[in-house]
Amino acid sequence: MANSASPARWSTGRARDAVLAANAVGAAAAALFAGLGLARPSYKQSGSSSSSLTQFWAASSAIRTVGITAPLLAGIIRGGHPAPQLLEVAGLVQLGDAALGVWQRNPRMAVLPTGMGLLHLASARLLSP
Repeated sequence: MANSASPARWSTGRARDAVLAANAVGAAAAALFAGLGLARPSYKQSGSSSSSLTQFWAASSAIRTVGITAPLLAGIIRGGHPAPQLLEVAGLVQLGDAALGVWQRNPRMAVLPTGMGLLHLASARLLSP
């Protein structure tokens, strides 16, 4: 008997569309926050000034995020076929961001990326052929 959560069951239908939509929204939100961080590097550390090092890391984060988000969204938009490996990379990057949030003792930087990281990783498994 096939497992009800088997990848074959997720290959079509509403559940698959919902998983893809959640991934798209999460990826777009990550890109938006990366852009905000690039425009205002001191945003994440209220009250601090933007040093050249802070600006460098904000730019690095934005480049990485857009570099992963653009092909992920393109895969979803072109017909809902993002590469599972890209979802895995997106998930691992989000979990890395969450670890940085824990290190900074910033719950917002820890909780949301953890959720999106787990979603991306689970989606990679569920949407694999």
